[in-house]
Amino acid sequence: MSNRLDVRFEPAYPLEKLRPADYNPRHLSEESFVRLQGSLRRHGVVKPVILNADGTLVAGHQRTKGLKAIGQTTTPAMILPQKVRLQDEIKFNLLHNRVETESSVVYAEPGPIGEWCWIPWQTIEVEESKNLPFQQAIAFMTAAHGPWGSVVIDDQGRVVLNAEYAAVAKTQRFDVLAWTVASFDAGQLVEDLTGEYGVYDWSGLEEQAPVWNQHIVQPNRLREHSSKAKKDQVRYKSEVWERLVLPWLTTSHRVVDFGAGHGDYARHLRTSGYRVQDYEPYRTLKGKYALDIRSIVGQIRGLERDLRANGLFEVVVLDSVINATTSLEYQHWVLLAVNALCAADGQVCIGTRNLDRELAYENSEHSISRDSTRLSFLDAHNVDMRFTRGKWQRIRYHTPESLRGLLSRYFEEVELSDTTRATLKAVCRKPRPFPIEDYKEALDNEFNMPYPNEFRHNKHEGIVGILIELIKNRNAILEG
Repeated sequence: MSNRLDVRFEPAYPLEKLRPADYNPRHLSEESFVRLQGSLRRHGVVKPVILNADGTLVAGHQRTKGLKAIGQTTTPAMILPQKVRLQDEIKFNLLHNRVETESSVVYAEPGPIGEWCWIPWQTIEVEESKNLPFQQAIAFMTAAHGPWGSVVIDDQGRVVLNAEYAAVAKTQRFDVLAWTVASFDAGQLVEDLTGEYGVYDWSGLEEQAPVWNQHIVQPNRLREHSSKAKKDQVRYKSEVWERLVLPWLTTSHRVVDFGAGHGDYARHLRTSGYRVQDYEPYRTLKGKYALDIRSIVGQIRGLERDLRANGLFEVVVLDSVINATTSLEYQHWVLLAVNALCAADGQVCIGTRNLDRELAYENSEHSISRDSTRLSFLDAHNVDMRFTRGKWQRIRYHTPESLRGLLSRYFEEVELSDTTRATLKAVCRKPRPFPIEDYKEALDNEFNMPYPNEFRHNKHEGIVGILIELIKNRNAILEG
């Protein structure tokens, strides 16, 4: 409890003493900035900014800019008891910007209208507790750093902003800083504070905090059940394989599973006589996060032998790959590589994260996740960052429209399916020809990508060479 008491509230912290953080991921348009200034004039600051113990502004950058723009010189501020690490600074920033959630119904003892006061946790009554992923994320940060947040409560005792934070306070038994507003003003205040205020930009994150290397997030698409009742039974988890490929696949088809994770489906299907090659540039050693470079090079050489003997593939499977690409540039290289692997009469079967389904999930009142930091902060490219196991994980989403538009750059025929499911799926045919130098760049980067400490295996020249020859022949057929 002593750490919680060390969190200090300053109702009028001088703006001139604030030191902006080196990294602020949110950017406001001019229209949003004008709207923010209007809200500050009407209501003042009803959500204190958060300061690190060294005076660094952790959350509230846009608010302080708006205050300066309208001539204010101070701001309410919560000052953390000790300097927190950079990863937590960034997490505070993100969580603070998404904490205005009202899924839960919470009541407490109001204070005087238009004033700050501390609400005793004993007076908090949680009538409906919802949005548990947000509560879990808030609880983690309050347990580690004290009661850094606040709520807005109306004069009837209803928490109208940050209800999930109040629910956490009840559970963890700490008092809550509250701003009390008249009931007839509450609706306008909520409308003003919960609108869109800027978009996220993740381009600078890698320079400021560690990003999870993508090999750590490769999925286990086939694993045996652990319960005794289902001993030795296998759980089939890939919608792309189960719904899009296997219903028509025969043992005569030549297939490459591109970005195969641990290679579960390829190994499983090969035992049944299917001709499936698997390629995973981030294959790890069993039970470890360390890369298995020998296995990766072996996969490349296996593909090279198959290509030399049999030509391009009839089927390319790309399951849960483009949603994990670290940049738009790598997304392009991946899609150009699968374009290169696909025969003139072949097809590419793709599955990726469905943005519409994800947003529906996030907005659901019954949303419950095993991931306590399941929070969406989408940027202009529909990329979301999630903090997991001490690092940031980048996830890219698509809508049916954006996926069709993207894939149509690489294939003449794009057929979408299961557009309402969590995995958005597509079958692509007739690969579009690209300049040979574009293929060379993509294949060099895909089959000899940089690993930690900028290591490259440099065992890619053989597969790139044969693919370039096969692409030239294929494109000549397609263009002829």
